[in-house]
Amino acid sequence: MSTTASAAHVVVVGGGVIGLSCAFSLRQAGAEVTVLDRGVCGQATSLGNGGWITPSLSAPLAAPGVIRQALRWMLDPKSPLLVRPRLDRAFLAWLLRFARNTTPARYEAGARAVLALNEPTLRLFDAFRDAGVDFEMHESGLVFVALDDAHVAEEWELLSQLATLGYPGRLELLDSRAARVLEPALSGAVAGGVYAGEERHVQPQTLTAGLLRWLGEAGVEIRDGVSVEGMSATGGGWRLRTSTGPVDADRVVVAAGIWSRGLLEGLGARVPLEAAKGYSVTVPMRGGGPRHALMLQEAKVGVSPFHGSLRLSGTLEFAGEDLRLDPRRIAAIVEAAGRYLEGFSGNEGTPWAGLRQLLPDALPIIGRVPGAPGVFVATGHGMLGITLAPATADALTPLVLEDRMVAALEPLAVDRRYA
Repeated sequence: MSTTASAAHVVVVGGGVIGLSCAFSLRQAGAEVTVLDRGVCGQATSLGNGGWITPSLSAPLAAPGVIRQALRWMLDPKSPLLVRPRLDRAFLAWLLRFARNTTPARYEAGARAVLALNEPTLRLFDAFRDAGVDFEMHESGLVFVALDDAHVAEEWELLSQLATLGYPGRLELLDSRAARVLEPALSGAVAGGVYAGEERHVQPQTLTAGLLRWLGEAGVEIRDGVSVEGMSATGGGWRLRTSTGPVDADRVVVAAGIWSRGLLEGLGARVPLEAAKGYSVTVPMRGGGPRHALMLQEAKVGVSPFHGSLRLSGTLEFAGEDLRLDPRRIAAIVEAAGRYLEGFSGNEGTPWAGLRQLLPDALPIIGRVPGAPGVFVATGHGMLGITLAPATADALTPLVLEDRMVAALEPLAVDRRYA
């Protein structure tokens, strides 16, 4: 690359937590940065998620047994994983490729890849804070809880397997009494759980707001309401065609979530990216709620305590790019919390839905766009967007500015084999 890092102008397309983290890392490395977002930065999928920083949950969704479980849940509108059948050839092909990725060997390879990318995650969140990014972060750990001993044993086995693949955190097996001593908000129905003490969580809206403040003070141009319709090479750089006029850049990072797919196709890169809708309910809390983030194991519902509120997040619904709220899905999340939490009522909750993006192997794509020198992509993070945001940015920045490949990105290439 002919342009030096200190002089490069990088346009980041997408103002979610991935795009903003990339802008942060690039600006710290000396680049001039502009962020373009089709809506309002931080107000899409990064707005209402659970905010977990969870290296222990680095296992890909494409896991052995997930297809069998999905088929059992398929006709239940309240199930944690719902695939709405549709006559779409590309989606059917995606499902077939996803199924091929659920073998033990591919699952283990995927888990190793994400664990490797995750290695600096906790240090990088501390680096955000040290650099002056102001956000709400909790370091109390994560408790996986279940209503029967079989699910406790199942979770212990899964997390222990991740430990053999490289997860370095401490794990503690809890019986019913120990679980309630650690987390008094749990009901007597809880049979036990597993405590992952190093895990954290953030209030995601404070993280994106903190990054936006830092970026603005650092001279990064933030432009909301700018849709990127395409881009073309301009002899050493790129010209982006946008809804508000052309924007020129030396290099481009596409971090636009599910909308990255169309931009990549315009560059000749056909990426099997699929949308999956996730839900959350945020309930005001004035004391007495959980002190730890919780995973309600049978229900697959995450619980995130924030200052003044409690967020319940869960379900994965394959229904295209439909963001309508299904009241049955919301009710299932709230009802599940009532089984695990003593005296819980979610009557005052505010529901939300956002689109996650998934590849057939459930790994993100981070790296060069083939055939488009100077264009890079960071998307497909699924349910690990918050967790992987700073690590994605940290690994991608030397590639963008120095053409230096970080080893952790090798299995996440755009042109990898998706099965």
